[in-house]
Amino acid sequence: MIFKILLPIFLFFISFKISHAHVSERALTLLLPTEYYIPAGISVLVLTILITYMTPKAFIGVLFKPFEIKSFRISDYFFSDYIDIFRVLISLLSFLLLIFLVILGFVGSRDPLANPLSLFIWSIWFLIMPLVQIVFGNIWAFLNPWYGIGRLLFKNRYIFKLDNNLSLIFPSISFLLFSLFMLVDIAPDDPDRLANVVCIYFLLNFIFIWLFGMSWLDKGECFSVFFNMLSKLSWLQFRDGKALFGFFGFQLNYTSYFPPLTVMFLTIILATLSFDGLNETFFWFIVIDINPLEFHGRSSVILENSLGLLTFALLLFLVFLFTIYLGHKFINEDVKFIKIIGINAVALLPIAVAYHISHYLTTFLVNVQYFYKVISDPFNNGSNYFGTNDFHVTTSFFNNIETVRLIWLIQAFSIVFGHVVAVLLAHSISEKYLKSKSSILISQFPISIFMICYTFLGLWILSTPTVG
Repeated sequence: MIFKILLPIFLFFISFKISHAHVSERALTLLLPTEYYIPAGISVLVLTILITYMTPKAFIGVLFKPFEIKSFRISDYFFSDYIDIFRVLISLLSFLLLIFLVILGFVGSRDPLANPLSLFIWSIWFLIMPLVQIVFGNIWAFLNPWYGIGRLLFKNRYIFKLDNNLSLIFPSISFLLFSLFMLVDIAPDDPDRLANVVCIYFLLNFIFIWLFGMSWLDKGECFSVFFNMLSKLSWLQFRDGKALFGFFGFQLNYTSYFPPLTVMFLTIILATLSFDGLNETFFWFIVIDINPLEFHGRSSVILENSLGLLTFALLLFLVFLFTIYLGHKFINEDVKFIKIIGINAVALLPIAVAYHISHYLTTFLVNVQYFYKVISDPFNNGSNYFGTNDFHVTTSFFNNIETVRLIWLIQAFSIVFGHVVAVLLAHSISEKYLKSKSSILISQFPISIFMICYTFLGLWILSTPTVG
């Protein structure tokens, strides 16, 4: 018992500020120091109180009001008759790129940091695509590799009709399986192993498109569903030939509440992002009764991490539902519990994005350099097609205190900003469905506590020493 108490303390003092982490397990993560961790946490607490109980309704209404960019008209550049053709062409190019990357996964370098497939999937697509969605809107609708070939082969035909009420079960299950592969598998970045998984996943969804039609991409394929949700956070929206600009999340403020099962899907995503950091902390190793100094790699904790991820996802889901239930129980208005669930589910989205940015920032800064180098030599045969093969990958910027401070500031700001947007959205959407101010405040109190606790958890994971 004494050893379990003293070990994390000892390791804390001997640990460097930099430790190994994340998908490739060769990137670097900077531990967020207390001078950033504590102010960020206090800011979250104060801002939550101010937004929930002191911010005028009119201010939130103005904040989420979009403005039309009158100098830009979509019809001036794209004709509606040709948009789908353009989308099909881009999708087919994306499909061809995927085939090329998969081939490289099978025949290219065995080194994940020298193989374009591993680097593209984990360091470009997984890390960057969510950010592209929230900045530029639903770009994935065009880049989706299934859309083009699906439209050509099946058009709008289907064998079975997909139930709208149950459809989110499918992306929840598939994202959970993806999470287990990413966090538990012994070598998720192994090119050959990853190529097989990509092929299986593509073929399965291709079969589902054949069975359920093209609607599967909107309702069943987990990344299409997730990326579409993320696009609702974008400050840009193209609608009815107009370009609209507004604060992050303004589209969610003007859309109907999410389906109830969205909560399950988003909590699995949140659990995945959080557990990706939690499973490398000294705290977790104490929980699973393993000495961090004697850690033998992923293969030794497959069962523990699998159960840990599943338990954490279930616990997060139940806790969130309980907070919503508390908020609904004490209001004196006839609003269905299902609707309240859908309203508050919106708040999970900005928090997920914020943690994604802060958690994977350093990983991206390192691994994107490897990708820049590898694109000139995709076959690992000494080629230099784009003149970048001689590029020297460096982590020297981690030794510059000014650069490190900037990274810490970005991480802390991302967490705080995501939390603020979540609170603002939950509060604003609640005002549409709840009549009295007291009902709004009461319903938001439990969910606010949940978001504060979860944000503190994210800050703590970023600040606590890890093993890797």
